[in-house]
Amino acid sequence: MKQLRTLLALSLLAVVPAVAAVTSAAHAESRKHEPKVSIDDARAKALSLVPGEVKAEELERERGRWIYSFEIKPTGETRRIIKEVNIDADTGVLVGKVETERE
Repeated sequence: MKQLRTLLALSLLAVVPAVAAVTSAAHAESRKHEPKVSIDDARAKALSLVPGEVKAEELERERGRWIYSFEIKPTGETRRIIKEVNIDADTGVLVGKVETERE
């Protein structure tokens, strides 16, 4: 039983740094990318498509491209609806708009 606990502990010691390294690499990659479109311009475009209040925004790599993702609470919306608007960070083109209900 003691050998099993030791083996499990050693396994965790090997896995945790590997997961941390992958996560750190992803964050480092996003810090290195210099988008051609500013986040201010992308936000303005997103708000022109879905007027409202930006609740969250981020630069992320999705399906091989860099996008700005904006979560917007539409103006006048009384339900718990958030619209996610994705703008290509290098071209400024709309690449997706999704409506979700928040709990």
